[in-house]
Amino acid sequence: MKTEKVKFLNKKGLTLAGYLDLPDSGKPEAYAVFAHCFTCSKDLKAIANIDFSLAKEGIASLRFDFTGIGESEGDFPDSNYSDYLDDLISSAGFLSSHYGAPKILIGHSLGGCVAIESAKEIQSVKAIVTIGTPAEPSKLSAKLKRTKEKAEAEGIAEVEIGGIKYKFKKQFFDEIEKHRIEPYVKNLRKPILIMHSPVDNYTPIEDAGILFGWAQFPKSFVSLDNTDHLMLNKTDAYYAGNVIASWVKKYI
Repeated sequence: MKTEKVKFLNKKGLTLAGYLDLPDSGKPEAYAVFAHCFTCSKDLKAIANIDFSLAKEGIASLRFDFTGIGESEGDFPDSNYSDYLDDLISSAGFLSSHYGAPKILIGHSLGGCVAIESAKEIQSVKAIVTIGTPAEPSKLSAKLKRTKEKAEAEGIAEVEIGGIKYKFKKQFFDEIEKHRIEPYVKNLRKPILIMHSPVDNYTPIEDAGILFGWAQFPKSFVSLDNTDHLMLNKTDAYYAGNVIASWVKKYI
């Protein structure tokens, strides 16, 4: 796999940073966009490892940092879920203009919700993949209940996630709770692969069952046995990438 560092603008004119992971030789058979998990970044090892497996099968993948994350511009406390949707749509526009229109959207955790909700706006997309994704983005509010309560009382609250401190404003929780992906899943009309681990201790596997129940055929489910939420074991990430590459070729 060879990797190119890229930058592009989102709808607000902010510069987003990303990596385009490409097959070593030859023109890619297809392009994918990878939406990272909440407060993660394009540098999460699992994403690079999944992209490595995809590249071996001729699929190029764009992984990028959402607004206010990693190397992308913007202030995290001022960002919200709608910004992530706009960022993903902007990334697809960038690929279409400079490389090739993306046929695949892959989303990890909350990024899966973003991929599902954005799919309707990206006409070139032929298939969607979710990994460890919650049934609704608003479930994040429940996980950050104390942070939400403090933000509502004081206007802003700070919490440590993965060893990094993040500040949240009340508007973040108000905004994310307005989004429901159930109607998007039910009306997707595109193949979806739902991947989830039965031992995921961050997003319970029951959420995968809910998503699968909402989805229309063609739909597929793969159990990522003995895999943690962040897929820290590279073998698990390679396996996920190999499964995605094999599954998606039927639809691209």
